[in-house]
Amino acid sequence: MLIITLSYIFKSMTPRRTQSNRQPYPREAGSLLAAHSLFPQHKPSLSDELIMKAIDAAFDRTGRDRVGRVRKVIKTPAELVKLCVSHLKKRTDPILGSYFYLQCNIEEIFELDAIPHEMQRQRMNMGVFYQYLTIELMRKSLKGEKCNIEAVWDGAREGDVVAEIKTPGFKPGIRIYTSIKKSSDTVGGQDVPGVIRRLESLAKEEKNITRPYLCVFCYATPPGGVIRSYKDSRSVKCNNEGYPFSDNCESWEPGFIFPFICGRPPVDIYKLAITRVGDYLPFYSIKHRKECAHLLKEEFSKMGLVDAHGKLDQTKFVKFITEK
Repeated sequence: MLIITLSYIFKSMTPRRTQSNRQPYPREAGSLLAAHSLFPQHKPSLSDELIMKAIDAAFDRTGRDRVGRVRKVIKTPAELVKLCVSHLKKRTDPILGSYFYLQCNIEEIFELDAIPHEMQRQRMNMGVFYQYLTIELMRKSLKGEKCNIEAVWDGAREGDVVAEIKTPGFKPGIRIYTSIKKSSDTVGGQDVPGVIRRLESLAKEEKNITRPYLCVFCYATPPGGVIRSYKDSRSVKCNNEGYPFSDNCESWEPGFIFPFICGRPPVDIYKLAITRVGDYLPFYSIKHRKECAHLLKEEFSKMGLVDAHGKLDQTKFVKFITEK
């Protein structure tokens, strides 16, 4: 009885909504979702040429550090093998990983470790790319006379975009504070409230804001592998109990984002970007895999990790991944 009572008291003390902070833009009936009429699709749609320029600019920015210098890329066979040895040393599970690699021919180990590792690095790069792509597409679009977007700039942190947008029938428009994510599972459930608080704090602390704000999670790839309709690709961000994290926060999926900012369906953007990704994020581990497989075997032999049968020696390999 005491547990139930305390639980009830705790829930009653937990804030569910912050109506005093609710921004005054029109909402959908019976919902916290901003009125759909505020967000018409961009017309006329951007041409392939302008989209390609945005894609190139986004990839170029992805390959640079914060001061604009081109980041070093590991691409020679020798560098790739050195990285592979380091990754095996630091990330191999002493039980499962050792068992797995002991089943393999040494010539197979580079492909099994280095290619997935490079894929993971490129996935991280793509997360940055989608942020810059959103900004660059907005910049290309705002030059049009009927554009929804009035201004756009980089946010306070990596992954953030801030924009001021026109909203038909509602003046002076809305400022959106956006966190761009590659996918809907990029931020875990317990991290979501923190991101929303940060976005809202930026809006509340902004002295020069002259319009209501809206905080947005933008997902650049389709959740669950399905691109939903323009209208269905917007939702209110809620916790596991169904209560909104904020009265002023939404999730936008690619079925809404790309038509809204450039008038094109997301598949068009994906197809055009595929033609450029190899110029900016090539897979050197695939390009050099045969030479790297040979070099890795030579390196393992020099390190004394290969047994008389040409396989990894169990005792020596475990020692390699557990001792200095």
